[in-house]
Amino acid sequence: MTETQLAEALGAFPTGNLCNAHPDVKAMGPALAPLFKGIKICGPAKTARVTPGQNAAIHRAVHMARPGEILVVDGGGSCGFGPFGDILATACRLKGIGGLVIDSTIRDTAEIRQMGFPVFCRGANPTATAKSDPGEIDGEVCCAGVPVRPGDIIVADDDGVVVVPHDVAEEIAEKAAAVARREQVILDRLAKGETTYQIFDLATHISSQDR
Repeated sequence: MTETQLAEALGAFPTGNLCNAHPDVKAMGPALAPLFKGIKICGPAKTARVTPGQNAAIHRAVHMARPGEILVVDGGGSCGFGPFGDILATACRLKGIGGLVIDSTIRDTAEIRQMGFPVFCRGANPTATAKSDPGEIDGEVCCAGVPVRPGDIIVADDDGVVVVPHDVAEEIAEKAAAVARREQVILDRLAKGETTYQIFDLATHISSQDR
C-alpha cells in the first residue's frame, strides 16, 4: 500500500480496534486529549522536539511538512507555555497538515476550535514562547510515554491517540479489519438476545480458573 492508502485503511477504524489488533500499537497517555469532541485524524507523523518555552522547531516542521502529515511535537510534557497557537494552526491548515499531537499545552484555543483544526494536547496556557532554540525535527520523539518515528501512522479520535509503527502498518490494517468483523458478529448476537456472558463463554473460563 502507498502511504495514503495505509492512512485511509487505518483511519477507517476507531483507535480501540487498532489497539485490539496488534500489541505494537501503542496508545499515548490520557493527558493528551482532543481540543474539541468529534475529531478524527490519521496520517504519517511529521516529528519535532522543542525545549519548554521554545517553538522554533514547530515552525520549521510546518514549513517542511507535506499535505496529510500529522504534526507530532515532543514538548517534554510541559504545561507552562503555549508554543502553538492560531497563527501556527492557520499555517498548518494552509499547508494541508492533517492535525497536531503535542505533548504540551497550547494557546488560542477558542480560535483553533473555531477554525476546526484538530489538536490533541495537554490543555491551555497562554504564556509566550521564544525562538532562540532551534530544537529538532524529523527524529524519533516521545509523546506521553510513546515513541514516535517519522512516518509512523498516527490515528486519533475521541478516545485518544495511538501510534502504528510504519513497518507493520499494513499488517495492522488487515488485523483491525478482522477485529471489526468479530465485533459486528458480537453485536449481531446481542441483537438476537444473547448476553456478553454467553458470547464470551465466561462460564467455561471462570470454571476452568477455579480448578
